[in-house]
Amino acid sequence: MIPLASFCHWANTNGVVSRLIPEDSKGMGIGLFFVNPAPENNNKNELDQGELLFVPRSLLLSRSRVIQFNCPFLQKSISIINPSNVSERLAIILFILSQRLLLEHRTQQKLDHSCSTSNSADESGQDLFADYIATLPDVSTPVTLDPELVRGYLAGTLLLDSVCAKRSKLEAEFEHLSGKLGAFEDWPCRPTLENFIWADATFWSRVLSFKTQWADNDTSGDSNDDMHMVPYLDFANHAVKPNIRWEVDFDGLRVWGQESLLQDSKDGAVEREVFLSYGNKPNTELLFLYGFILQNNPTQFLTLAMPMDEDDPYYMPKAHSLMRWRILPRIPIYLNKTDGPDDLEELCPGLWITLKSRYLLWLYALSEDDGLSALIEEPESKVCVMQDSADQDDDENALEEADLVDEDVVGQLVLTINDTKIDTLEVLESIVPKLDIFPVIKLRTLVLVSDRIEYYVSRIMETGNRVQKADIETIKTLHSANGSPTPDHAEIPRVSRIGKNIGDCLMPTILEPDHTQPITTRQLEAETQVSNLVTMMKNYRAEEMNVLVGMGNVLGEAQTQCHEESEFIQSYLARMQLQE
Repeated sequence: MIPLASFCHWANTNGVVSRLIPEDSKGMGIGLFFVNPAPENNNKNELDQGELLFVPRSLLLSRSRVIQFNCPFLQKSISIINPSNVSERLAIILFILSQRLLLEHRTQQKLDHSCSTSNSADESGQDLFADYIATLPDVSTPVTLDPELVRGYLAGTLLLDSVCAKRSKLEAEFEHLSGKLGAFEDWPCRPTLENFIWADATFWSRVLSFKTQWADNDTSGDSNDDMHMVPYLDFANHAVKPNIRWEVDFDGLRVWGQESLLQDSKDGAVEREVFLSYGNKPNTELLFLYGFILQNNPTQFLTLAMPMDEDDPYYMPKAHSLMRWRILPRIPIYLNKTDGPDDLEELCPGLWITLKSRYLLWLYALSEDDGLSALIEEPESKVCVMQDSADQDDDENALEEADLVDEDVVGQLVLTINDTKIDTLEVLESIVPKLDIFPVIKLRTLVLVSDRIEYYVSRIMETGNRVQKADIETIKTLHSANGSPTPDHAEIPRVSRIGKNIGDCLMPTILEPDHTQPITTRQLEAETQVSNLVTMMKNYRAEEMNVLVGMGNVLGEAQTQCHEESEFIQSYLARMQLQE
């Protein structure tokens, strides 16, 4: 169990002031609850009216704080990697990973001094944050789960592609850090890949982005940090309509209750869970980052991978143009205009896409018959290819791989339409809508998206048997595990049958029968997480199928409407049939 009593004492001792208490949240892990009257707290009178929580700046965990900690083996790792290459994300996950393993090592070996030669908790960070690190749970998301189970339960889905890409990226990053760089050589406990994946999942599931909330006149070192982990507040669960809000000032982070929450508590003793909003995220993103989905989630959109047809005779000049314009070969499609950015355009009645998605579809739809051509022009400088960001996922930022040649040597490939160079998006925007063929181009874009949706629907349908097989194997394994002894007394042996030691238990998998070792409470909690996650993945798979089918129906109706309402399209298609 998470040591909540120790954590609350630690928080109070280190300046946290709270009218909120962490408690079990009915299947959602630990949540935060507002209690009226307020729980006993020596400093509770320091909160203003409506204020529910204050976390001092000294407890806001960021890259700058990690860099300052006097923990020799962690600082050596940062030095090996090179501080300039240590992003906010990497700094924080290295810290929580090292301290989690150190706590496990101390528990098992009963070692009191394993890391720092300094006795100052404020300088080392390890003792200052120990009670917080101990509360971090064994996160379960599709990325942390056994890959074979994920392939079974998410078979055919768009989410599976994202999970596999994320997993591959983490594997490559861990191999680079542990192998090529040897960044963990001096750690008392060397992390495994599973440990590293746990730390990454913990970071993304709990981090807050401060962005511009720091005051303009704040010149301290950490005022430039964006990503922060905030002890105490990160117990709060997500809701579409949050009842608390937070803000940052010069001395820390403060949480305020919405009027609806405070009003309900005025009539007498009441306990209500408080919720943050993680943002307008579809279930795809909620499951990917946090391991849960919402029933009737009002935010619905899917991002379709839209690779270009390699048989297109203008494949290379189109690819070069997209690279220069930083347009990714994928299209987010929104069912509600309010869920997306401000630049959404209507693809057809009921579906919206971004401006860049529209440009992508135009480029894909244009052909030589429409006046499209290309030329080679000597460029002023080499084409700039976007680099991956260390703080974000490949599937959000990496461009589709293309076999680009050195344009400084052979010249720059530029598209033309009716002899007009299309070297900027502004030119594309001004030329394409004025083409006589434009109504047909719009129809082609609908067909392109419709064909892609049909591909994904077929993929899900063709892989249905994998889910059934995964179900059978999971049920068999769970039944075998449940037949093993499950001691319920206080002193449960801290032995993991999931990995070699407690540290290897950070990525839960289905328990395998082993009657020589009793199942621990921690393992049972992990099994519950996995079982819940399996249910979430199955529900998500059905939901994605329904959304895709719904989008396909809307696109089909839009294509029919284009045929019926446009005389130009009708005559154009008739001419094409005659030519064939």
